[in-house]
Amino acid sequence: MRLTHPQAPFQGVAPENVFFVANDQQVQLGTGYVMQFFQGEMYPERPNHFFLQIDCQPSARALVFGALLARSELLRAQTPNLPARLYAQVPPENLELLRFYESCGLKNDDGEDMYRFLPPAGVPQAPMGLSFASVPLADEMSQNAFLGRINAQRIQPITRDYLQLWQQQQHFMALGFYRGTLPVCECIVTGAGANATLLMVYTRSDYRRQGMAKQLIGAASALLRQRGVTMMFTHVFRRNQPQQGLMRHLNATFVRTVTALPGIDL
Repeated sequence: MRLTHPQAPFQGVAPENVFFVANDQQVQLGTGYVMQFFQGEMYPERPNHFFLQIDCQPSARALVFGALLARSELLRAQTPNLPARLYAQVPPENLELLRFYESCGLKNDDGEDMYRFLPPAGVPQAPMGLSFASVPLADEMSQNAFLGRINAQRIQPITRDYLQLWQQQQHFMALGFYRGTLPVCECIVTGAGANATLLMVYTRSDYRRQGMAKQLIGAASALLRQRGVTMMFTHVFRRNQPQQGLMRHLNATFVRTVTALPGIDL
């Protein structure tokens, strides 16, 4: 088998981070790529992330994985003192692919999980010294500014298309606590009928460990209960301890694993 790089970016990924694999008869067997990004807000203890994607015939997976691992190590060497993690994204029902990654040394110890919880008690007001308001989303500039703030706290970014789709749902709300014009804590909820989904909640790093997210969810829940919402859902990452702590505080119940994220610390 033979590995090559494309001559131009592939799906927005730099050519040197992409591998095409073919057999000895030059029949294409698939592709693989690695994307590096930094997530200091969500994972300050290990902010250097390498996401790998392999889409090829099973016979070529090990070769592509080896090339992607070597490329990740070269990229990591550029910031050797920054703790890093290499991971893949796998549907939890794809046991064969999960076994392959485990055979390569990745541990199936992380994932994105769905939880459900009752709307917690709260009042639609801010802590002392802050104001409680809807996030301004009337124009493209304000929408992009909001998405920039929340995507700094995520692994998978939210796009304007998704935001505008959510805005059309019955229970859509984007709310926040503010000190003057400075966002301190913001969240997005959406849904219809008796169910709502907490899509995202974040707190600025200099305001964390003060219960801001819990208070904002309570404030949003007070408004949702007025609309007849009796159950809320959300997705959290298993390795993110603040998110896990929030689920415990809300007495949330695990529903299912949405995505498996097998990985290894580099």
